[in-house]
Amino acid sequence: MIEFVAKALILTALTMAVWVYVVRVSEEARAEAGCSVGYVYDGDTVELICDGAARTARIVGLDTPETRDARCAAERRHGRAATERLRALIKARGAAVDIWRRGHDKYGRVLIRLHVDGTDVAETLIGEGGAVPYRGGARIDWCARLEAA
Repeated sequence: MIEFVAKALILTALTMAVWVYVVRVSEEARAEAGCSVGYVYDGDTVELICDGAARTARIVGLDTPETRDARCAAERRHGRAATERLRALIKARGAAVDIWRRGHDKYGRVLIRLHVDGTDVAETLIGEGGAVPYRGGARIDWCARLEAA
């Protein structure tokens, strides 16, 4: 009897774990309806407009050089280039912009995945060399990185 109860509990726990995973994946897989990009602050931060309300949003998966708080001229220059490239991607003629919310960062910004015409913007900017992969953590020293390049 104890063996049966133990197996039942394990099976129930596994079933619940799978269910939680499926629900989470399905929530992340839906594009946010009624949202658009209102303004591009820099290469990885935008103004997100959802149902008329504006919020600052951080695109996950990448980091671009800073523009406002740049620590050297090279960082500012590359940051401006990344900002302009993101603006161009979003404003591309006939572009469909899809947004997936992923929570909030330590600054209260909405974390999003941003796709334009079905293509992940982070992957595009990284592939073009205007950004690097980023999963959070310490700030990247762009001046040292750009100087070494």
